[in-house]
Amino acid sequence: MEFAWKSFDEPDPESELRGVVGYLNASESRTVPKIFWYTRKIEAQLAESDGLVGYALRAKLSQKKFWAVAAWENDDLLQNYVESDPHAGIRRALKPEMEESWFVRFDVTSEEVPLDVDSALKRVRT
Repeated sequence: MEFAWKSFDEPDPESELRGVVGYLNASESRTVPKIFWYTRKIEAQLAESDGLVGYALRAKLSQKKFWAVAAWENDDLLQNYVESDPHAGIRRALKPEMEESWFVRFDVTSEEVPLDVDSALKRVRT
């Protein structure tokens, strides 16, 4: 399941942005509906967050795997989002229910937006 890029801000064409790609692998199938419920709360927070350029999501439900990619105006605004609720509380709540989870930040230019999960994963794996 692919959830297309949602744009929120048009960055300056010459600007350097901060990208982030994340991965969640739920330890049990019963966690999958909870992830979707939490995703709606996080999407509402994203829509109100300062500095978000845009994001996209991917889900492989039968495998209990989820990915997210986003671009932010800078690392400080990204960090403010990460440390704010509901995102911070959801991270804490889901952590014990994950087999594996990680998030990696990377530099990206405004010309490379919109991002997609595959290109973001290639960036952080090299």
